[in-house]
Amino acid sequence: MTRLAALALAALCAACAVAPAPTKPLPQLSSVPASFEMSGRLALRQGDRSEIARLRWTHTPRSDRWVIASPLGNEVARIETDAEGATLKRAGAADERAPSFGALSERILGVALDPSSLAGWLHGAPPDAAGEWAVSIEETQRAGSVDMARRLSARRGDVTVRLVVDEYRTLDGAP
Repeated sequence: MTRLAALALAALCAACAVAPAPTKPLPQLSSVPASFEMSGRLALRQGDRSEIARLRWTHTPRSDRWVIASPLGNEVARIETDAEGATLKRAGAADERAPSFGALSERILGVALDPSSLAGWLHGAPPDAAGEWAVSIEETQRAGSVDMARRLSARRGDVTVRLVVDEYRTLDGAP
């Protein structure tokens, strides 16, 4: 009877397992694009606290927009930057302004993140260009002549940020 219960439990667990998100082929890039959109998963660990979220990121030379959603896909927050600073939008709450993306990501995620640094790491910038972050590119994919990070992690003190890219595309005819 115990073996039957164990098999039933194993079957139930397997039925509830979530398959990894499928990845689409990357565009053929001749250089790092000025504008892109990616979607994937963002994991943060700070001490004993862990958070996992879905991320849709749109990057242009003048702005960044992060749409942060629960693992089930419900939008939790949106951070948008422009020439005047950054705005945090959450359902049922007043918009919050700050001078930088990092100030708002710290408010919502608990860690100040710089989209420019993440964009560099995503497009193969050497980890020694990471400043105070220890960056590890865990998996790459070739996109034409550019090596793109598929999975990366960055550690600073007791904070670890992991980014997994599920989909990526260039915007506005970028190479």
